[in-house]
Formats: sequence, structure tokens, C-alpha cells
Amino acid sequence: MVRTDKPLDNPINWSFRVGRLFDIDIRLHVAFVLAAVVLLWMEMPAPGEASSRPFGRIAVDAFGTYVMLFTIVLLHEFGHCFGARHVGGDANEILLWPLGGFAYAQPPHNPPAHLVTTVAGPMVNVFLCMICSVVLVAWTGNLGAVPWNPLHPSLPVDRAVWLTATTGQWWVMRFFGLSYFLLLINLLPIFPFDGGRIVQAWLWKRKGYRLSMEIAAGTGMIGAILIGLFGLFAEESWLMLMIAVFGYLTCWQTRRMIREQGEFGGEFDPEFSAGFGGFEEEPRERKPGFLERRRLRKAAEEAERLRRAWEAREQQVEAALRKISQSGVDSLSPQERRLLEEETMRKRTQT
Repeated sequence: MVRTDKPLDNPINWSFRVGRLFDIDIRLHVAFVLAAVVLLWMEMPAPGEASSRPFGRIAVDAFGTYVMLFTIVLLHEFGHCFGARHVGGDANEILLWPLGGFAYAQPPHNPPAHLVTTVAGPMVNVFLCMICSVVLVAWTGNLGAVPWNPLHPSLPVDRAVWLTATTGQWWVMRFFGLSYFLLLINLLPIFPFDGGRIVQAWLWKRKGYRLSMEIAAGTGMIGAILIGLFGLFAEESWLMLMIAVFGYLTCWQTRRMIREQGEFGGEFDPEFSAGFGGFEEEPRERKPGFLERRRLRKAAEEAERLRRAWEAREQQVEAALRKISQSGVDSLSPQERRLLEEETMRKRTQT
């Protein structure tokens, strides 16, 4: 069901929950489903058009690719969430949509915390690429099987490997290529990509938060224009143009919010959001961070354990006293005698 806890006049809120993991809601934007259907349809051969691959193979390849993309983006956003929690912040929601993902996280408001939260996402991609590289080299016995060329992130450096690759090896190469491509895109030093956020965190120490955000958003607008111009000559021009338009609008909105709040002397502190960032339209009540919630939960569990232990001890003392009234002191076991002695000593100490 589409969410109703946020204003629906903002299209970014047109999403529905698909699961919850590590106390983080996973939501899917309706546009993600529509885009998957459209892209799957685009992969299919036109009626009457001859194709070298059967229909079933085309459908499996397209669907498998989208599933891998979904998984990689989700793991990337979990990296941001765990990064925020590692520095004492919190994260409670991930939103996946056609152009990537949002990690709604609240790291502490300082440069190191934001830097760790940002870097944690790309590090997941690095880890995935390393695993795929080891698998490919061990499987093929050829270092050239790893498609590390950024211009062809899905093709092995040694093209001979591609000609002899099995279906399983082909899928590992595809997984590597998708993770590698997303890593390269996110490391572009253009806001709101992760690379732009890293630059903003670096400027934060030197220029202050507000000015660093203005600089990052301004350069992001320029970068978005360059991406749009590049998209005019790229194969997937529509995707590049969509990224450029949304990136430009996000940076423009960020600069506008900074300046509007600056006029009233307020401190601009948006909720951190990875990938193509978004901001809460209304301030939310600050919730306890992950580490604080864990500490409180541990304290509550320890208090409950002590309460149960105390109740069990009280029951043992009452049972021993009943045994004395019924059978005399000599009927007590050594453990029961020791228990009553400890209880007597405790009460004397309290008085």
C-alpha cells in the first residue's frame, strides 16, 4: 500500500513497504516497478523481428539483471545505514527507486560522522567487486577474466575469456560490472553523489557546514549539466538525462533551502540521504540512536533477569521456611541452610 504518513503531493513518497531488516524499513517506489516493466518490454524483440536469442533467454537475462541491480543498490544503502549507526547515529528506512536508492540516516552533525556514513556505501561495492574478482580468477585461472576496464565494466579484459565463459561465469561478470559501474558513478565528485558528499564533508572542516553545502550544491548543478550534455551522445541517453535533471533539481532545492533558512538565522541540518538525496519536509522528532537503543535494551534485559532471579530466591526462602514449620530445622538440606543464613545476614546488613 502506498504510504500515507507523508505528504503525497511529493512524488518521492509514492512508495510501499516490501520488508524490514535490521530495524530498517525497505520501501519500493512505484516508479521502480513501472520502470522494470518498461525496461523488460524494451528488451523484448519487436513483433516480426528476428532475434538470435530465444524469448525465454531474453526474459531471464533481463529479469536476472534487474534482480542483481536491486540487490546491489540495497546492499549499498545498507552500507550507509550501518555507517551512520557505527558513528552513533541512526538509520530507519531505505527507499529504492529507478535512479538508485535513498538511505534515510541521521549521523551526528559533524564532518567525520558524515564522511564515514557516506564512504560506507561505496565500500560495499568495493567488497562485492573483490569477491567477484576472486571467484572469477579462481574459476577461470585467468587474471584477465576480471572486467576492471571502466569503459566496458561487464566485459573481461581478456576477450578470449568471454568467448569461452560458462553461463555461471557470465553472471558473475555481470554482477561485477553492475557493482563496478555504480561504484564509479557514485564516486563522481558531484553532489548529490557520494563523491560530492565526500567533497562536502572535506569542505565542511574548512568552510563551515552552510557554505560547504552551498559550494557542493552549486558544483552539483554544473555537474548535472555536464552529465546531461554527455547523455546526448551516450547509448543510454534517456537514463543519463533523467539523472542530470533530477540531480540538478536536487541541488537547486538544496541551495534554495540553505538560503531560505539562512535568512531567518536557522541552522540548515537536513536528514542525510544517500545517492540522490532528499530532505524531510517537516522536522521529525529525534529518536534514540542505534547504540542508545541497544544500551537501553540491554539494561532492560538485565533488569528483567535480576527481577526473575530475585523472585526465584524469594520462593526458595519461603519454601525453606515452610519446611521448617512442617518438619523442623533438621530437615533442611545444606543448600537450604546456606540460603537462610545468607538471607538472615542480608536483612541484618540492611537494618
